Amino acid sequence: MSYTIENLTSIDDAIFDMLWDASFARIESGGTMPWSKYEVHYGHDLTDAEKKEILKLVFTQASSGGDNNKLWLTRKDGIPVRMMNYEFNPEEGIVHGSYQLIGPDAVGSRAWLFDQVLVRQTRDRFISEFGATGHTGMVITGSSIHNYYISRDPGDGFSLTETQANGISTITFTYTD
Repeated sequence: MSYTIENLTSIDDAIFDMLWDASFARIESGGTMPWSKYEVHYGHDLTDAEKKEILKLVFTQASSGGDNNKLWLTRKDGIPVRMMNYEFNPEEGIVHGSYQLIGPDAVGSRAWLFDQVLVRQTRDRFISEFGATGHTGMVITGSSIHNYYISRDPGDGFSLTETQANGISTITFTYTD
C-alpha cells in the first residue's frame, strides 16, 4: 500500500462529492462541524445542500490561499481518501488544521486513519513544506474526530497535548525528532 499527498489548486467536483457523500453521515452523527456559526449568517437551520456548499467554499478558498494555506488530497493506492485544509502560522511554527473529509479506501475501510506510515508521512510533509514544529486541530470535545485523535497512538516522533475550553478541544502534536 502507498499514500500520496497532493497540493490542490482547484477542486475536482467528483472527488469532493465522493468524499462529501462518504463523510456527511459521520459529520452529522458525530457533531464534528460547527454549523451554528454559519446558521447565524444564513438566518436558519442549514439544509444539507447549504452545508455542502459551505464546506466546498472553505476548501475552494484554501486551494487558492497562498503559501501558508493549503488544500491537500490524500490517496491510498490511488483512491482519494482524505481532503483537508491547513493553515501555517510562521510565527508559531505550527500548522493549524481546519476541516477534512474522510472516505473509505478500496475495500471500504477507514483503518488507514491509524496507519503509522501515513501519520508519519503527513508529519514529514508538514515539516518539508512549512518547516513546521507541530500541528494542531480544534475539534468539538467528545465528537468522533476528537475521540479519534485522542485514542490514536501518535507514534514515535510526536507528543500530544490537549486543552479544552467552551466545548472545544485544541489538540497539539509537537514533533519530537
